[in-house]
Amino acid sequence: MGTQVAGGIAEKKAANKAAAAAARVGEFNAQIIERDINLAENQRTIINNNVLISNKRKRMAFREAQGAAVAGFAYAGVDIAVGTPMDVLRKGGRESDFEIAIDKFNNYVTNMQINDAIEDTKLTAQLSRMEAGASAAALRSSGTASLIAGFGSAARIGYDTGYFASNTATA
Repeated sequence: MGTQVAGGIAEKKAANKAAAAAARVGEFNAQIIERDINLAENQRTIINNNVLISNKRKRMAFREAQGAAVAGFAYAGVDIAVGTPMDVLRKGGRESDFEIAIDKFNNYVTNMQINDAIEDTKLTAQLSRMEAGASAAALRSSGTASLIAGFGSAARIGYDTGYFASNTATA
């Protein structure tokens, strides 16, 4: 009887240790997965800064091109206030605005993709924790079942051997 109970207790302890290990593994995996969130945030910072720098450079290039166009027309003696020179300057302005708007839109889409990747990463980490929790619960349950089976076997042995029988005689 004692070995049955001791075996059940030992299996329960082993199952609890395995459950704790499963939970630690799940948490470790989740933490590794969550590192990707920091990487995505760093990527976002780099991309946003690159767009700002790119737009600043485009504005500077636009001002230089406009200045060169004005100087070229003025040098040629063309009145820059009306006609073709103004059309050229306006077209350059529209093109510059269009390019900057495209950069802003592309940056917005990229940030949405990063947001989606971060959310996916968070959900994957959460799933890892949930799977580890389920695995740990199953292991603990298995240990509890072994403990109950050990007590049941011990009780059966005790009953079969008359250990629990009353020593008093009935008349």
